[in-house]
Order: sequence, then C-alpha cells, then structure tokens
Amino acid sequence: MALCRGDIHLVDFNPAKGGEIGKLRPAIIMSEPEDNAILETCIVIPLSTVIVKDALPYRYTIGKREALHQNSDACINEIRALSKTRIKEKLATLSQDELEVIQQSLCKLLL
Repeated sequence: MALCRGDIHLVDFNPAKGGEIGKLRPAIIMSEPEDNAILETCIVIPLSTVIVKDALPYRYTIGKREALHQNSDACINEIRALSKTRIKEKLATLSQDELEVIQQSLCKLLL
C-alpha cells in the first residue's frame, strides 16, 4: 500500500500509555512517500471527533469527505512515528491548502 503525505488512513494507536491518543482512528500521513518506501515507520497526526474551536497551532478542523464520515480535528501536537503495520485503509486526502496549514502549525510547535 502506497502511503502519501496528506492522505488520511485508519491507524491503530493501541496500546496507548498515559495521555496518549489510543484506539483505531483516522490519522494524516505526514512523512514523504520516498521515506515511507524505505523506512519501517511512518509519521502521522491523529484525528479526533472532539472539535476544539480556534486551537491552532495545536488542532485544526478537517471537514468530512470521502470515507471520513465526521468532521475531525487534526491533533497536531500528538504527532507520532508508528510502525507501518498499524496503518490500515485509506479514507480521504487533504487539500494542499489544508496540508500547508498543518505543516506551518507543526513548525510553530517545534521551534
């Protein structure tokens, strides 16, 4: 399965520890396809159906589309590297504008 930056896939986040996000949930693929082809892990941002308004750079709301059936927040501060074995079927794809907002927010959190 090809994993592309900006695609939303179901991802198994269990087992979770402490305050980590857990369970099977959608997540945005953030690593590049070239990296995904050679590495055993993939960088993802989990989604949550708990919407928090005006929470950039920590959260960004993504509208429902394709097989993503509910509006969801990208939990940008919960970015993780996971084994590709945890990644399941593709649900949807972000627009380039959405992906840029998330990337800029991530940069704000890391600087």
